Amino acid sequence: QCERDFTDEAGVVRQAGDQWLFKGPATYTPRVEVTVLGDVPATVVTPNTALLLRCQQAYTSADGTKRRVGEKWLVTEEGAYLPRVEEIVEDIITATTLTDQVALHLEATETFADASGRT
Repeated sequence: QCERDFTDEAGVVRQAGDQWLFKGPATYTPRVEVTVLGDVPATVVTPNTALLLRCQQAYTSADGTKRRVGEKWLVTEEGAYLPRVEEIVEDIITATTLTDQVALHLEATETFADASGRT
């Protein structure tokens, strides 16, 4: 977290209160103006699981999706997932296998668009 305004080695202007991730593998030596808040571990998404994420600060994702504070969504792409500063991993969801003997009764708690884009 930035404690005082400065411009870093890459030319990025950092303002007091800004937070960002320094991704490795690399060695990081913090500047005097920076406080290291902690390590952020990657979470591995395995088959039939998903990460439930919550937005804690409004931002636009790499794919152009605008996220609002409090918004929740699932990440289902398999592999290691490193959450951004603006995201919180709330839970790891396990899929329910449905058979001809098992069904799910669902109720939407808020309006949303499903994976196929329908609301």
